[in-house]
Amino acid sequence: MTTPIPLRPSGVLRGDKAAEITIDAFVDLQCPHSRAMWPTLLSVIKHYENRAVSLKVHLITLSNHRQAWDMSLGLFALADGDADRFYSFATYLYERQDEFYNAAFMHKTHHDLQQLIADKAEECMSLNRQQFLSRMNDGDIYTLARTPIRYAATKSVWATPTVFINNGGNVPINHQSRLADWQRIIDPLLSIEKG
Repeated sequence: MTTPIPLRPSGVLRGDKAAEITIDAFVDLQCPHSRAMWPTLLSVIKHYENRAVSLKVHLITLSNHRQAWDMSLGLFALADGDADRFYSFATYLYERQDEFYNAAFMHKTHHDLQQLIADKAEECMSLNRQQFLSRMNDGDIYTLARTPIRYAATKSVWATPTVFINNGGNVPINHQSRLADWQRIIDPLLSIEKG
């Protein structure tokens, strides 16, 4: 079966959409390695904000992260197409990942999880709780949340975090890499771009 045409391409963009250097990061909200990489991803795009570098985050859910799917729905519902809200709420959720990790939800229900997501959304931003919970169940939010995993499959992504730079997959970066590690890869590409 082919993948249906999504409402918009996978990923939430930071930076110039026409940038010469593109970073695609596949992350999972419940993945501890994605959480470890998240602040560095933000520092990379901040460091290169006036350069031809963009970051596109593709939020996927790994099969062993039971709560990540609903957390993703909540993130897409709260962001509602606003990249700043997406990155802000994703940061907020990563900082509180232990509250929705598997052990914390061993004996809790789906209703408990949805209430936790609504709690976190209310803590992060002012909103109407009932409208937010309703928005999480909208078909377009479902499509936004499922599109990244389908896109990930086309790129043979099976783990998080996975990073591509300019669609190249052999990127010597992992969750322990720091800004200087990224600079060693990106700066030479920017030099080529100028030349």
